[in-house]
Amino acid sequence: MAEATLRYGEPVMVPHTPAAGAVPAGDVILIGNLTGLTNVIAHHAIANSVEGSVATGGGVYDVINLNNSANGAKVYWDGSKITSVSTNMSLFGFIVSGGGGGANSTCKALHKPYV
Repeated sequence: MAEATLRYGEPVMVPHTPAAGAVPAGDVILIGNLTGLTNVIAHHAIANSVEGSVATGGGVYDVINLNNSANGAKVYWDGSKITSVSTNMSLFGFIVSGGGGGANSTCKALHKPYV
């Protein structure tokens, strides 16, 4: 299963060339700079060292809710799921529906990693 599946919206897409292996469709990719990590989402598979495009925010995605965060919660990417724990995590966005469905349940989250 993809880590993030677009359900609504028109995300902002930018070019991305993976240098550490191919990226499957739906993968959330952590990218870093001098100010920290952010995350982007591959909508299509991208081969290693080949330019593709990734979403930098703006869509609503189905994701796994690690610790039963409620609707409206600010959530972070832990490497495979969203969580309300912010320590050493990259901001993902906010839960818009399906929050509170239990640990490791699917919810819809607005991808807005720059708020």
